[in-house]
Amino acid sequence: MALQGGSLLTETGPRRLVTALLWRVKPGMPQFNLAFYCFPKKEAIEDFRAAATLIEARAKDIKVSVMSTASVLTTLRTPTIAIRPTLSIELDRLKWLRPLRGTRLVHQRMGKIEEVSALETAGLPVPRWTEIVPGTKLDPAAWGPYVVVKPSRGKRGAFVRITKTGRVRYTAPSDYPQDHPGRRAAMIAQQYIHTGPWPTAYRVLTYLGKPLAAIQYEGRRDLNPLSGSDGFRAAPGASIIASAKGCTIALTTDQDVLELAVRAHAVFPTIPSLGVDILRDAETGELFLLELNPSGNSWMLCGTAGRNIQKQFGLNFYEQFGALDIIAETSIEATRRLAV
Repeated sequence: MALQGGSLLTETGPRRLVTALLWRVKPGMPQFNLAFYCFPKKEAIEDFRAAATLIEARAKDIKVSVMSTASVLTTLRTPTIAIRPTLSIELDRLKWLRPLRGTRLVHQRMGKIEEVSALETAGLPVPRWTEIVPGTKLDPAAWGPYVVVKPSRGKRGAFVRITKTGRVRYTAPSDYPQDHPGRRAAMIAQQYIHTGPWPTAYRVLTYLGKPLAAIQYEGRRDLNPLSGSDGFRAAPGASIIASAKGCTIALTTDQDVLELAVRAHAVFPTIPSLGVDILRDAETGELFLLELNPSGNSWMLCGTAGRNIQKQFGLNFYEQFGALDIIAETSIEATRRLAV
């Protein structure tokens, strides 16, 4: 049986027959197939080609294939992978191709409501939140003087606003501008977490539950600083987006941040990589999970954005924890455990 996005798929009788006819175990032959599927424009394929070399040097029982989701050759190669127990790790979702056998670890499009609900159910810390529906009214005594209003399906901090708690009201989808995500999905109100005079946040890139890189954003300092969670009136123009243009970025090794990212990934074990966003309350030090970015668009090691960040701030994501070694070792372990 193979696990796909949390569901179980039963291997058919004909498929078993084909496998039996094609696969003859001989001494020294690989016992497992590991297939990485990457979309080359996102550039993660470079990392997985490098990791494949390490894997095959360390694990003679695993045959590794790194395939482009944009190549017709991938269609031709996929059937040959079905001759052995297989683990497919899809760094980018396959729209027109399905592996013939084995376990699939896949990225998913998931709204923020689904994310935070799963994290809450697992007992992990998330800021207090609610969907904004007709009749929604929030009590400042319970929520604080300001809350964050944001789309349940949005990206890169777009359309995220700080709002006085008592003014939060439902807006019909048709009343939003044409380009606003509120026309297509629910809006949510979220507790404002004060992270300091300038907004600060962490991003941890995890792969199969292991941290590969971890950074801290601090918002631009040419804007007015915030004195506290009620300081917006005295700081016009203050930003709440730590990663907005003009921010500074540094590596972080805060152990509590890394541990929380690992716990968050454990809630979604069938998703290969996550970009885990974490906030720290400036007064209490308490950590909160903000977003996980499960769609696969948060790979930051070798992509254009990741390279630019490393060059601008003098960082090396590969050396921070040994990213390629972690990819290799965790992939070996996962293949031996999950391949079917």
